[in-house]
Amino acid sequence: MNATVAVSRLSEILDSLAAQGFDTRPLVVDSPAAPGEVDAVEDQLGCKLPWSLRHCLTTVASRVEFAWFAPAEHTFPGPFREIFSGNLCWSLDGLPDLMTAARGWVEDVFPDPSDSYDRVWHHKLPFMEVGNGDYLALDLDDDAYGRVVYLSHDDGEGHGRTMATSFEDLLIRWIPLACPGAEDWQWLPFCARSDGGLDPSSAIAREWTALVRLKSGQS
Repeated sequence: MNATVAVSRLSEILDSLAAQGFDTRPLVVDSPAAPGEVDAVEDQLGCKLPWSLRHCLTTVASRVEFAWFAPAEHTFPGPFREIFSGNLCWSLDGLPDLMTAARGWVEDVFPDPSDSYDRVWHHKLPFMEVGNGDYLALDLDDDAYGRVVYLSHDDGEGHGRTMATSFEDLLIRWIPLACPGAEDWQWLPFCARSDGGLDPSSAIAREWTALVRLKSGQS
């Protein structure tokens, strides 16, 4: 699977969930951006986008909005009890505002790079705001460049967790699960012990996809 195939499955996922009584929101998949449009946003940001994000923006979609909510009073069993929604979004035009907001958190709340918690917020490019005020971001540090990292503003268990090795890798791992979350407690059950990232082919992932009647795995 690649990012294009993964994104093409979003509509099918929403149709399946809607048929089961889930509250699904209209899917938005905008046309890819021109390279010059990406260059202009990079100028605003003051940094280059990691290659995987740039590639997806220029070949897959410049903006995606995908969301669903479980039916009212519905509770999933066992390890999925905390899951109530799914969400994935990004927008080329929205990146500067997200970066400004994240820099505000760094300056006002997490300014100390010598502090292990604060340091996670430094040198990150947020691409998605989570409903509780956290962010999904790409690491800009040389030793972890391009990895998808969770930024928690309030001691979340997922703070600093690497969800995927790149932006495209996140789409390949998360979309087959219908993007549970994006709050960390909703997607943490699907993280592999080996590399810490989301694993759509694990036993618990297969149990989840069967429960919500989705195609499992990465094929």
